[in-house]
Amino acid sequence: MRGLNAAKATIAAGTVALLTSGCLSSSNDADSSGTASGPGKSTVEVMYGFGDAQEAAFQKDLNTFAQANGFKIKFTKAGSWDTEIRARVAGGSAPDVGLFPQPGVMCDLAKQKAVLAYDDATVQTDTQTLVPGFVGAGTCPDGKVYGLPAAVSVKSLLWYDKPAFAAAGYTAPTTLDELTALTDKIRSQGKTPWCIAAESGQATGWPLTDWVEDLVLRLAGPDNYDKWVKGELKFDSPEIKPAFEYLQKIALTDGNVLGGTKAIIATNFQTGGNALFKQPPGCYLFKQATFVAGKGGFPDAVLAKLDTEVGVAAFPAKEAGNNPVLTGGDLAAAFNNDANTLKLRNFIASKDNGLEVGKAGYFSPHKSFDVSLYPNDMLRTIARDVLYKSTAARFDGSDLMPAKVGAGTFWTEPVAWISGKEGLDEALKKIDASWPKAGS
Repeated sequence: MRGLNAAKATIAAGTVALLTSGCLSSSNDADSSGTASGPGKSTVEVMYGFGDAQEAAFQKDLNTFAQANGFKIKFTKAGSWDTEIRARVAGGSAPDVGLFPQPGVMCDLAKQKAVLAYDDATVQTDTQTLVPGFVGAGTCPDGKVYGLPAAVSVKSLLWYDKPAFAAAGYTAPTTLDELTALTDKIRSQGKTPWCIAAESGQATGWPLTDWVEDLVLRLAGPDNYDKWVKGELKFDSPEIKPAFEYLQKIALTDGNVLGGTKAIIATNFQTGGNALFKQPPGCYLFKQATFVAGKGGFPDAVLAKLDTEVGVAAFPAKEAGNNPVLTGGDLAAAFNNDANTLKLRNFIASKDNGLEVGKAGYFSPHKSFDVSLYPNDMLRTIARDVLYKSTAARFDGSDLMPAKVGAGTFWTEPVAWISGKEGLDEALKKIDASWPKAGS
């Protein structure tokens, strides 16, 4: 999982030579049937890119399963997932199971026959409890499912200071029209509606992609979202452009953003919402993923009183009852069809995994997960009212796009636009022009 999005910067890291089929052993060749072979390895290697509490809980969950099934696990943490997993596969030493934060990288390797597809029966079983849309995140262009999600993060969230919000008489909006009305109301009262923060060092701009992705999901719908991330709909198309225009209405209207529009690019994405909790509040609304309500995000004094101080709601839908959710996370995939490799991969993606991970505050993608296990009311609210009520879940769109766009122009052009260096039309045309041509 992108720990959250600080790891976005690793997407742009240098890559190694592309795979060649000659460097893959027969044990690594993808078998679309998903049929296990061999007696089962005594040690199964799992490679992933997340850390901290999630890593410790993940290891505990998997060790419990492995011990019950008679094998051991070697845990390997990658500092730069994209670079390291490609190097391992290219060198003929792929791990047994990988947790992919970027579906596009997984599909690149699937195209090279380095990743094994799930069998239909496993996909069907998991589909019964997964949030709608998660199976699609692990489906590659050939139509086969190569990855299914383990823990996920939720991005479609609005944060606010709970006591200050109540004292002002505000209620969380449930539709985009209500969000517009609330923004206008707060501004008309001489207060600042929004904190918006897009600074992230070399990765500055990626928080704006989350804004756009959430708005595309709502205004264009999940099907058009899928076409957009595949390059079938342009950024300046009539389906996609309205998402940018809605963001423009929020971000570029005088008085809407703390510090003014130009402060957006200079304000750090992790701490950019801390002004919510000042007295009086510096702003009343902040859009960011779940990680912001953790160490390094909101102030420690606020985190110590999380359930009483922090309000959270779903980023509003276009119309009530239509609740798509934008997520990040990791897709479990297998690099060989060893019996224990497949057994572990299937467990990671199943509803039975994640007991300790859930207790540590990371979300299971399965609606059947016992919400009471999440460690505080805030997380239980997000799980119950946002993630598990979602009508359609989609993974971060920039992660699905070619890196030249998703970790390139989709970051830099909105920065130029928000900074006033170029107009929206120019920015969108430049992003579209950067999309790799077919076959390149």
